[in-house]
Amino acid sequence: MNEMPNNPVWLAPMADITSWPVRKMFFRVGVGLAHTEMVATRALMERHSSVFYSLQRHHDEGPLVLQLFSGDVASLLEAAQEAYRISSFEALSINMACPSKKVMASGGGASLINRPNVAAEMIRQAQKLGFPIWVKTRIPSRNLKDVASWCDLLISAGAKNVALHGRTVSQGYKGSSDRNIVGEAARAFPGKITGTGDVFTSDDVLDYLEKGCIGVLVARGALKDPFIVLDALAKLGFRNGRKATFEFQREIFRSFLSDLCQVKDNLAMHLLRRFLSCIFKGMPGASQLRSSMARAHGITQAFELFNSFANNFSDFCAKEEAMNEHRKH
Repeated sequence: MNEMPNNPVWLAPMADITSWPVRKMFFRVGVGLAHTEMVATRALMERHSSVFYSLQRHHDEGPLVLQLFSGDVASLLEAAQEAYRISSFEALSINMACPSKKVMASGGGASLINRPNVAAEMIRQAQKLGFPIWVKTRIPSRNLKDVASWCDLLISAGAKNVALHGRTVSQGYKGSSDRNIVGEAARAFPGKITGTGDVFTSDDVLDYLEKGCIGVLVARGALKDPFIVLDALAKLGFRNGRKATFEFQREIFRSFLSDLCQVKDNLAMHLLRRFLSCIFKGMPGASQLRSSMARAHGITQAFELFNSFANNFSDFCAKEEAMNEHRKH
């Protein structure tokens, strides 16, 4: 993928979440590309069964970026080659953002911010594999000069895209992401910076883009409301005919649940619970449905509960459409 997608709303890599059923759902909602979960190079080289599932790609997915984390160049290269033997990807993203103690103790993730020579060498060597190299990282400090220097090092080494999260390593997931400093970096390196961090509404997406970012990663905010993607695209002028009506939600979640029935039950229920709060949000009786699905003994039973509810709200959907038409006039 030598050129960026025209659609700038992208699904971020999320551990234990962005496997193929989730990615496929977000492609149906409208994202321009998606990422795999963050995969450990050691797990890939040791051929852990969970890794093969993480890298499995559905034929209905769009552009997909592989994300790996590693503490050294050799294991990164070996793991990337192995991943590309398992599946196909449009780019390789090196994680230099994760602040977890376990990841940083391995020398990977955000610890690479303090190992700039290793970080740059990873990018230089990975380019030899023949596919675009991306980086996901945090700001090294709140000082714009430090941020510019760090981005310059990554881009000069060969990174085609830098997804910049406006939190420092010490912040972890606390406090707020500094969107302004991400915007300053985007203006300093046009066409190279993707915005990420604290994207909870469609207006957050637009704000990053207006500040000069080439793309925006949606993550935690999209778990609570996947349809911020639709809203953002509509505001950006992408007329794809999709609207977040209850009818549209029914088809999106029905397809998602059908896909979850194809994976292991414990994983399927884990993924379902991450999205339960947004299923038919605002529809009468939906809270009881969500509670029942959360208590289901497996994904098959959860799917049956969903279908029983969803098949009986045609009248409600018709009234909703009529009210929407009335508001327009």
